[in-house]
Amino acid sequence: MRAFFKSYKFQGDYALRLVFRERFVNFIKNSIKENEQIVPIPIDEDTMKARGFNQVTGLIEGLDFLNVLSNQRTENSKHQFQRNREERLSHVNTFKAIGNHAVGGQNVLLVDDIYTTGTTIRQAADVLKKQGARTVRSITLCR
Repeated sequence: MRAFFKSYKFQGDYALRLVFRERFVNFIKNSIKENEQIVPIPIDEDTMKARGFNQVTGLIEGLDFLNVLSNQRTENSKHQFQRNREERLSHVNTFKAIGNHAVGGQNVLLVDDIYTTGTTIRQAADVLKKQGARTVRSITLCR
């Protein structure tokens, strides 16, 4: 998995999403609850410019999802993969709510590619809950 994600995320091999996409999408379809909205974890603007794609939305192509979060990571801050466990757990929340898609009263399924310490999921879930999400569950491709 390490080699897969290195090629997919950090070397920009977008075609690799096809390796897991169908299974991951089917797993999500079988796991999603009625009236639950899918929200993918966003990447920051600099990463999007450099990579050209969001690895999470690539893995869930074909599913309807809401883009209601942005990642406001600053240019000088490290990416999560560059942090050790302690740094990840104490990292300031960089997620912000965006757009006209209110999640107030909605049940949300948060989707990410990798679960390491859970900080990314917890921080994104905190923002969604502050925006009024009724429930927030998460699903990741790997841990």
